[in-house]
Amino acid sequence: MTRSLILAAMLLAASGAPTATAAEQFVFAVNEGVTYHVTALESRERYKSVSEIMAKALKRPVKLVPVDQYPVLQKGLEGTEYDLAYVHPTHHALRAMHLHGYRLVAVTTGYTEYKARFVTSKAGYKSPKEIHGHRIIMPDPDSITAWIARAMLRDVGLDPATEDLASTRYQDRIQFMTENGFSDVGVTADAAIVKKWQDQGGSVIMESRPVPIKLLIASPRVAPADVERLKSLFLSLGQTREGREALVGIGFKGFEPGDEKQLQEIASWLGLF
Repeated sequence: MTRSLILAAMLLAASGAPTATAAEQFVFAVNEGVTYHVTALESRERYKSVSEIMAKALKRPVKLVPVDQYPVLQKGLEGTEYDLAYVHPTHHALRAMHLHGYRLVAVTTGYTEYKARFVTSKAGYKSPKEIHGHRIIMPDPDSITAWIARAMLRDVGLDPATEDLASTRYQDRIQFMTENGFSDVGVTADAAIVKKWQDQGGSVIMESRPVPIKLLIASPRVAPADVERLKSLFLSLGQTREGREALVGIGFKGFEPGDEKQLQEIASWLGLF
C-alpha cells in the first residue's frame, strides 16, 4: 500500500465513517410501548440473548436498538432504518407494513387478545353511549390502547374528536386519576388494573375486540431468504435450550405466525388509512 493510501485509510478511521463491518450490521429495534415503566437499558438486557441467537442464524453482527419513544420509532420505520423491529403498539407495525413495505415475521404468543376497557367508579351509566360529554382519560394518545379506545367510541356512535378526552402516559395512573376526580371514565388494557378496579366495586362500561400486539416485522431491505430464517428462528425458539432461556429472559412463551387478514381488518377498524 502506498503512503498516500495508508494516510487516507487512517483519516477515514479517525473520521468515524462507517466501516465495512458496521455496514454489515443487522439492526434489531425493540419497542415495548411507552405506557409501562420499561427503560431502554432494561430492554437492552432483556433482548441481548435473542440478538445473539439472531446473529448466529444470520451470520452477521446484530445491533440491538431499544426505542422507547413513539416519534423515534415512527421515524425509524418510515426510513426503514431497522432491519427487524419488535413493535408493541400494533398500529405502528401495521402502518409500517402498509406504507413502507415491512413484512410480518411473527406475533407474540399470549399477546393476541389485547383488549381495552372503559371503566368507572361512578354508577348510572346504562349504556356506553351515555359517557358522551363526560371526561375520559386514557394512556398516551399514540398508544395502542388510545387507538383502540377511539375506535370503540366510533363503534357506539360517538365522535372522538368532540369528546372530552385526556391522557396520562402510564397505564397505572388511570385508576388514580379516575378515582380522584380527574376524570369520569378511565381507559386501560391492563388486566391487573381492571381486576383490582372491579374488586374495589368499580365497573366496566365496555370492552374492545381482541387485538394482537407485540409484532415482529422485517424491513423490505432484508433478503427474502433472511426473512424466512427469522420466521423459522422465532417460531421455533422454544425448541432449543438456548431459545427457551432467551424466552425466559424476555418473559414470553414464544411466537406464532399471526393472521395477516385479521391484522388488515384491525387496521381498517382503527382508522389507520
